[in-house]
Amino acid sequence: MIYVWCIALRSECLLLILLLAAVFCIVPAGAEVSLDILQPSEHETAFAEMRDLYVYGSFANTGDPADVRVRVYDSNGVLIRKLQSHVDLTGETPASSVDMTLVPEKQKWGGILAVEGITEPYGHANGANKVLVSKTHGYYLAYVQGGVTRAYSGMYFEAVENGELISYSRDLTAGVYSIVVDVLDADGKTLRFMNGDGMFVDSLELTVSFGLTHASLGMFRPGENRDNVVSYARQNGLRSYIDWFPGYFQLPDGSAGYQIPALWQPNNGIEVVNTINGTILDTPKSAENTLIIYNIGSSSTTLQVELAGILLAGLEDSDKTTYRYYDTGEICYTWIDAASGDMKTCSGVLTEYPDTSADDFRVIYARADRSSDPIPDNTVSLLPNLTKTVDVTPYEVTVSPGEYLALYGLTRPVQTDLSDAGTPYRYTVDDQIMSFTYTAGDTMYEFDGLLTRVFVNADGSLYPATQTNYEFGHVFTAEQTADMPVGTTVYAVRGYDAAGRYVEHTNTNITITVLPASASPQDTALPISILLAVLATFAVIVVIRKL
Repeated sequence: MIYVWCIALRSECLLLILLLAAVFCIVPAGAEVSLDILQPSEHETAFAEMRDLYVYGSFANTGDPADVRVRVYDSNGVLIRKLQSHVDLTGETPASSVDMTLVPEKQKWGGILAVEGITEPYGHANGANKVLVSKTHGYYLAYVQGGVTRAYSGMYFEAVENGELISYSRDLTAGVYSIVVDVLDADGKTLRFMNGDGMFVDSLELTVSFGLTHASLGMFRPGENRDNVVSYARQNGLRSYIDWFPGYFQLPDGSAGYQIPALWQPNNGIEVVNTINGTILDTPKSAENTLIIYNIGSSSTTLQVELAGILLAGLEDSDKTTYRYYDTGEICYTWIDAASGDMKTCSGVLTEYPDTSADDFRVIYARADRSSDPIPDNTVSLLPNLTKTVDVTPYEVTVSPGEYLALYGLTRPVQTDLSDAGTPYRYTVDDQIMSFTYTAGDTMYEFDGLLTRVFVNADGSLYPATQTNYEFGHVFTAEQTADMPVGTTVYAVRGYDAAGRYVEHTNTNITITVLPASASPQDTALPISILLAVLATFAVIVVIRKL
């Protein structure tokens, strides 16, 4: 009797322990998994129709091997994508299951595996196996295809139970979708895991949408410009792109990564102008973009993928295409003032380009610099110790004979042909406003080329950003200003494209006042102040007389 009673007591204790484990979410050692969703991030859950996306997050597992499963449901709860990792006995996606030849040799570094290259089970064409688990680096990464690369990726398929591959029947077109991420044990059973808040859960869910997007675009170098691109998006409800595009991934510290241009460029491109057949709302006519014109390099994604998409669709002058610039030509500009010897700084304010109804909407002057020291043509140095005089009203400037005078400004993109740059969605822009003439009577000055901006790195070294598109720096040399007539001259400005053809709406006027050789702008400061004092005294006398 005592023996039976002990067995019953032990059974009751075991039952109590199991109940307590259930209440307090205690899991067995084989399910010691923590996982969170980091991408899509909070501000990047709206996508262009039919775009691919990464589902990426932290992952740690100190127990038995476990797989990550990612499912996508439409707004009616219909399952339209199901992807799952297939880890080995170490709990990671094995290198033997990944074909890295998909990644161009010069576009990979640090030795991490590419989720897009997973081949097991059922081959590379199986889109449902594209979930990678890395315990070494502490992440999982799922490649969810939306349709943008379906025509040539060779992996827009899913395997049914017998391993037969069938094409995805639905693209990720306009609508709201739910992404569900969970963890499976070796038998395919769901495991509870710890989320980013330290709570044990069965799954994580994230809502995303596909449809129309309004992109905030611009160069990410320098970092201040990137910050302005992103902050403008945040403040105005626009879309910026900090999360990785599928086909372009790297570890947070940049120590390892890879690029597959044939995948990431189309995904980037359709976020700007969506030309894919089969969309419901997202068409070229609906494309809406805001672009900061600053430091745009000739081989940059900003130019060759994003702006190129706008130009290819003929949207360069669309009322849905907005260009912005820094009103002084720079984010921040520091110099030694020639008159006072003091260090001065001015910060540029982001401003919209003129409306297309303006006569000269294709050219903007932002700033004039003048100095007794040489200023190279089409060059601005951001070294803070250069002595000069800066004028932020450059349409009317003053110069002394023998000074260098630099006029900095920007142009607006023009209609152009584009050449294939060798990979999908990347183009060479063939034309823009490249040269100018300044004419007054029988005198004409000619300038051509694009601006070179010399940045100062944190360690003091210099970094020249050459050929920054849609920016210029026209420099009148010391010899030229010495030969200019004393007094005020109005120069008529005209712009020309790369072939030398006149471009309409580039006509504007620049007024240059050349001081007598014995005078300079700072020399006139005292006489002007005396005149102002006399006028003020006269005004006081008039007031007294009226009283």
